[in-house]
Amino acid sequence: RNITGDNQIRSVSFAAEAGQFQKAGMETVICGPGSIEQAHKPDEFIQKDQLILCNRFLLKLISKLS
Repeated sequence: RNITGDNQIRSVSFAAEAGQFQKAGMETVICGPGSIEQAHKPDEFIQKDQLILCNRFLLKLISKLS
């Protein structure tokens, strides 16, 4: 939240391992580039600007954790 400035809590309507980690008592975050609306279907794609934003996020995350 500190890195993205996004402080909303959301739920998602797709399957991920995050629920299993939560059941084990761990807080989880699902993140990645692109939109779930375009993912995991024929002709899925990620827009270039989304990859750039993801790269910036990862660089900030690495900086914060190191």
